[in-house]
Amino acid sequence: MGNQQTEKTMPAIHARNLICICIDRIDHRDYVGRLWHQYQDEPIAYNTTMEMIQAMDGLYDLWQFPQRSTQVRMFGAEVNETTGRKEEMTDMDEKRLSRKSGDIGTFIVRVKYRQNATWQGEVVWAEKQERRYFRSALELLKLIDGALEETENGPPGAAPEEPQGAG
Repeated sequence: MGNQQTEKTMPAIHARNLICICIDRIDHRDYVGRLWHQYQDEPIAYNTTMEMIQAMDGLYDLWQFPQRSTQVRMFGAEVNETTGRKEEMTDMDEKRLSRKSGDIGTFIVRVKYRQNATWQGEVVWAEKQERRYFRSALELLKLIDGALEETENGPPGAAPEEPQGAG
């Protein structure tokens, strides 16, 4: 089911740094799935939420968009910054993202800025065609968590379903 591809009508979101987060399952509160972007035909697999965030940040570094406003700091090592964009960036095709979906959730992310050592941007929850804005990577994760929880439990305020055979 992880390679499910269906046509969707998404709210318009256009940018040269769109990333489609396809979440296939949650394993011990960590997302497991695939990242898609418009410059590559193959997905980037991730097995934890941290791997997902690091892969996305790595793509933004590679694309040099949006640029960081602060330098990355690490213990005991110097960081080598990417020197230029790859040629494959000329192959932009936003339609590639509209055909991707995760087994339990699909989110199209546009990071507008990387300021204050975090991200600011917008996310579209593809299944509900809802758009939200976020001010940090943590807020993005909370929006995704809330959407997945709503998918699992129904909309807020909805009565939980009774188990089959009850009554």
